[in-house]
Amino acid sequence: MDITLLKKAALHSVLLMVSVIFLSIITDIAPLLLYREVDDMNMSKDLIVADNMVYSSYKKAGAATLSLSLDVAENTADIRLSDVEAIKKKIETEVLQKLGNEFLVISKPKGESVGLTLENIYIDKTIKIYITGMADNNISSNMILRIRGDELFAGEPQYTEIVSLELDEDDQTLKELVRKDYGRDLSHGIAIKTFEDTDSKLYTAQLDITLSSVYECFVYEDEDNYYIDLKKPSELYDKIVVIDAGHGGKDGGAVSRNNRYCEKDLNLDILLRLKDLLEKTDIKAYYTRTTDQTVYLRPRVELVNAVDADYFISIHINANKKSSPNGMEVLYYDNEFKGVKSKDLAILFSKELEKTVTLRQKGIVNRTPEDLYILDHSLVPTVLLELGYISNEKDLDYLTREENRQRIANAIFNGILRAYNELPVTD
Repeated sequence: MDITLLKKAALHSVLLMVSVIFLSIITDIAPLLLYREVDDMNMSKDLIVADNMVYSSYKKAGAATLSLSLDVAENTADIRLSDVEAIKKKIETEVLQKLGNEFLVISKPKGESVGLTLENIYIDKTIKIYITGMADNNISSNMILRIRGDELFAGEPQYTEIVSLELDEDDQTLKELVRKDYGRDLSHGIAIKTFEDTDSKLYTAQLDITLSSVYECFVYEDEDNYYIDLKKPSELYDKIVVIDAGHGGKDGGAVSRNNRYCEKDLNLDILLRLKDLLEKTDIKAYYTRTTDQTVYLRPRVELVNAVDADYFISIHINANKKSSPNGMEVLYYDNEFKGVKSKDLAILFSKELEKTVTLRQKGIVNRTPEDLYILDHSLVPTVLLELGYISNEKDLDYLTREENRQRIANAIFNGILRAYNELPVTD
């Protein structure tokens, strides 16, 4: 036999032996959790979790690499049923009866005139809590408890880093992404700032608490604590829509040829007019933005999926290098969610726009998969409305008139009402 072949065979045997020993050591160290995820790129990922270590193995076309990440810290949440029961026994009966399965407990700081206000930033899954009238600035994350059923979490939220390969939403290149897994903790981050009033010598604390999902918040209190009850939107509302004003902030979108008008501003104006109409109905509407702020594509879609919306409507203005293209069109993917075909939703909105808006109607357009991030990643019936061309003189003249933007908002509003009547969603 060729000596070269013998050497190769011996080397392979040694490598195999080392691999077996390595895996057996890991098995002895701690119980293993092995699971597999398959992504849209036909790439499988095996994760082996042992104690505080995560081994991520990526496999594609026969190749495999091994990467390692460590927990930032051990999870300090001491999860015991007795602890949760003890906390609940101290809550006033009237308050306890109002609290659901998931809520926060915040110890009241010292001060005779302490008060709390709350602002819910849905797009960031963050609540901003302001506690005023504090006698000192002694406030920390240890004063914020999170209760989820029989589980108790306290202090800084702990997480494990998970490494994955994903397509970047902007340039569609394969990149290594690091995500934080917080387990079942209701909080995914706590930031605290304190400010002193020079006149009163009292302090105000700003608590920015990032939550695990989008929640509606209800504040209660007793002598010792504030309680923030967390409810999923689907627990409270029968009808939920998400309205998106495309672009915003540093992303101006398309710009008119005379540089006087930006798409982001026209989109937002139409959304705000639609918002006024929806507020008079029983439809709960969430908005990706209501000001000129930068919002990336991923948070927009995450909001839609987190609130489990019935429909998602994204408002845009089209553009072309040439000035001749004009008219309105409704973009969709040929998919179905909750018993509603996105194509049927697109047809409905196209017809409503045709009734009210005098711009050229180009109908519906089926976009190909992975063509548009919003359409590709939304898990609810979704349409993207291209409401004319900012690069066309006649379309621009129409869009810059206030009464015409109101007509467009009315048409979208009527489309939403028709969708609930004619295309009811199912669970």
